[in-house]
Amino acid sequence: MSASQLRLRKAGDGDAVNLAAFLGKYPETSMFLRGNLASHGLGVSNHRHSTTYWLYESQCIEAVVACTKGGYLMCQAPNGDAAFWDAAAAVLMGRKIAGITGVPNQVDAWVNALGLERAVFSVKETEPLYRLALEDLQLPQLTGLQLRKPTEADKVVLEDWFDGYAQDTGITPTDGASGDVAAAVFAAHDAARILERDGVAVAMTSLNARVAETVQIGGVYVPTALRGQGLAGAVVAAQLFELRTMGTTTAILFAANAAAARAYERIGFQRVGDYEIALLKTPFEVKGSHDVFQT
Repeated sequence: MSASQLRLRKAGDGDAVNLAAFLGKYPETSMFLRGNLASHGLGVSNHRHSTTYWLYESQCIEAVVACTKGGYLMCQAPNGDAAFWDAAAAVLMGRKIAGITGVPNQVDAWVNALGLERAVFSVKETEPLYRLALEDLQLPQLTGLQLRKPTEADKVVLEDWFDGYAQDTGITPTDGASGDVAAAVFAAHDAARILERDGVAVAMTSLNARVAETVQIGGVYVPTALRGQGLAGAVVAAQLFELRTMGTTTAILFAANAAAARAYERIGFQRVGDYEIALLKTPFEVKGSHDVFQT
């Protein structure tokens, strides 16, 4: 199909059920898309994760691309060809883009259609993607540990941890915010948790997506001086044990490095694929002319 023939349609209120069903066919690689849809619906509100979705259809939905209010792109287009990705670039005209996540070959195809060079990215990494049925969760045998919600008293520690997280990964979970802002957002998140050992905070974790009985873990951090003691696996396992008691059945995450991957594997996670994270050094405004139309 040529670019001039291909149409991407902006999703409307009546598309929510069919869109959720399509994304449900690719559960592990659609968690951001699914989570934003479940939490914020279709269209843009004042929330930074509210999302606009565009659909490609023949007899049914075959592909979707999306952009959050904060400028983060997501995609699920397993059969997208060059014409599709040109159309996906065209619907973004005039928008400022901060980053792209998704299946690696799909992200790369969109990057190419947007004309972005590797040098414009601060982070462009393919990370191993993991899944765990919580009935198979393995709890570490560590003593003196307690999981709790963050409090105001954790502010200084969290500021330091978020600065460390950003230095380690090049990623901040709050769209580039400084440590103090990130700490405040984290502390206000219902799913945010801190692991204590003998009354001292030693690790943090949260969720970056939730859909029905499935969650995606994010924001896991252990300070440098405490690494190698099994705390990353322990904090995630403790959070998942808590979630399991509330009906969650499945967890998804991607691992930032080999040590993190080993920690997650020890508590039962199985690798199911790969996931790409591509973050721009500075927001990029999409410009240019295309013979593709948005309807």
